[in-house]
Amino acid sequence: MKEVVRMWQNTRMIILVALSAAIYAAFLIAFKGGIVIVPGITEVRPANVFPPIFGLLFGPAGAWGSAIGNLIGDIFGGTFGPGSIFGFFGNFALAFVPYKMWGAVFGLVSKDDMSTTTNTLKKLIAFELVTLVASAACAVIIAWYLDLTGIVPYAFLAITITVNNFAAGVVLGPILLTLLYPRVKRWGLVWTDIMDKEDVAKGFSPNLGSILMIVGALGGLVIGILVAVSAAGQQVYGFSGATQNTAVWLIVLPFLLLMIAGGFMLSGQEQFVEEEWD
Repeated sequence: MKEVVRMWQNTRMIILVALSAAIYAAFLIAFKGGIVIVPGITEVRPANVFPPIFGLLFGPAGAWGSAIGNLIGDIFGGTFGPGSIFGFFGNFALAFVPYKMWGAVFGLVSKDDMSTTTNTLKKLIAFELVTLVASAACAVIIAWYLDLTGIVPYAFLAITITVNNFAAGVVLGPILLTLLYPRVKRWGLVWTDIMDKEDVAKGFSPNLGSILMIVGALGGLVIGILVAVSAAGQQVYGFSGATQNTAVWLIVLPFLLLMIAGGFMLSGQEQFVEEEWD
């Protein structure tokens, strides 16, 4: 994951962080007064379509931009609080997971056309997969922390954030990516056109890393909810049940560690090869 740090040495990548953060924050703030799901925590967020796209187009800059943009949205949207801490990490993952998984997942799907668009059925499926995993990863991170602190039950918040994230990207995401990629590519702003390949993590087992990321995100979501419902009496559609349950905390923690391990194992360098094949 060294590109996450190395990118701060590149002026154009820093500009992309600022651009991503500004766009994401603006849309988040615009919808803060919309349909509130958990007061002070989350609401229906159409803006969540942006992080996966920012990640695929801008790589680590999109991840940092999404995290910072969400923090700005909380501060100026009136929802800044304890949840904003792990909201930063969750929204980072919402953009980080797609760009890290794209090369490995799409490489397994097809070697014919490696451009970061959704103009074929195979690439559409790849986009939906990485978006689903990213949505669940974001949810597991935030819900685990807020349950641990006794603010919101894990079962309700985990499924709510996952659906909220994925619903925003499942339809509009592929359309926006297909429309934006050729233009961003033409302007030379795709992250692989900006960063040097040697500044990007090689990874050491991309396929296994993808598996760990999928198991960590989706497993943490499903198993965590099942344990929260059975051990803590929580419900997926309400605030009933106990928070700060030791069983929930312990069962979800290994899945979080699997996601972290998967992130280190995944390589961003594959996408440099993909861009050369466009």
